[in-house]
Amino acid sequence: MIKDFLKLTPAAQVKFLKTDQFAELEKTRRIEFLQEIAVNKNVSSKCLASALKILRELKFRDRSFYKQFLQHPDSSVIMACKKALKEKGFDNGFGFFPMRELVKKQHNERKLQTVKLIVSETGQAGEDMLISFLAEDNLRIRELVVKELSARPQLDENRLLNQLPHSVWFARAAIVEILGNRRSELLFKKIDELLADANVEVRLKLLDALTKLDRERVKEFVSKLTRDAHMRVSKEAKRILATI
Repeated sequence: MIKDFLKLTPAAQVKFLKTDQFAELEKTRRIEFLQEIAVNKNVSSKCLASALKILRELKFRDRSFYKQFLQHPDSSVIMACKKALKEKGFDNGFGFFPMRELVKKQHNERKLQTVKLIVSETGQAGEDMLISFLAEDNLRIRELVVKELSARPQLDENRLLNQLPHSVWFARAAIVEILGNRRSELLFKKIDELLADANVEVRLKLLDALTKLDRERVKEFVSKLTRDAHMRVSKEAKRILATI
């Protein structure tokens, strides 16, 4: 659909967005389509402004998405962004649940691009969204989120810690990695559960995290992992213990 759309003249593109044919598409599909053409460099300013206007009318609430167009050279695009940002519904930043549900339906590459946009939002809503993406079964997305949350000057580390008991193994591993990168001693609050975690990758991430904390305090926990039932864990623990 997008390929055929881009073959149209700028005027025809704007006209298509106002047709019944487009309006009859399912709302989520329209939003995804409008997002895709908005970030395409081949669309005209007039088409971009029209796409942003329709996104606003569809109550699409993604602050970081609109913000990326505020420096656009065309005033009509900037105006469309400002109108969207003034709409009610940005109180919780992205409109968390609608945005989360939308992203769930996107294919992996599109999902990755969306996460990159959200990274630019440093408020609480952006943080909540990023934390939720740790449960994505997509390594590239998790790596991006881990890198971002590890480096943020301000982060609710307790909230991350409290996610551990309810998270799938790869989300637990990512949370441990983030807290380790941040040298957060909150890890000690869950140390017994983490030492006994059923997943090997989580225990390996714990070992890596412990190397970044106080050596005297972590020694007993690393020592316990030298007796881990899994060879990869015990071998790594012995290597680390020898350096403490």
